Amino acid sequence: LEKDNVEDTEDRTKPDVENIDKRAGELMSDFNSQVFPPDYDIPTECKKPDYKKAITLVQNKYREGTLSKISVADLRLYCKGVRIKIASNAKKSRTFWRQSKKFLG
Repeated sequence: LEKDNVEDTEDRTKPDVENIDKRAGELMSDFNSQVFPPDYDIPTECKKPDYKKAITLVQNKYREGTLSKISVADLRLYCKGVRIKIASNAKKSRTFWRQSKKFLG
């Protein structure tokens, strides 16, 4: 720790792409061509949950009086959006509705 000159070390955590491509490049390209169609585009971005949309949906359904027709997934998104903590095994029950109605405007 008190050395002025630090030794250069080889980073062994990075994969040796050139060697991998040399050894298995042809097999990997054959596998990819068999599994994926030629026009397949690999998705680069993951969709993030749209909390604002879920909040608006739940509030509209509450005003219309059709809150019971909302899916559990939408209710979970709503609760995360307004920062209500819910149990992972929460069902659409009266307790859940009462807790949610407190925060609906």
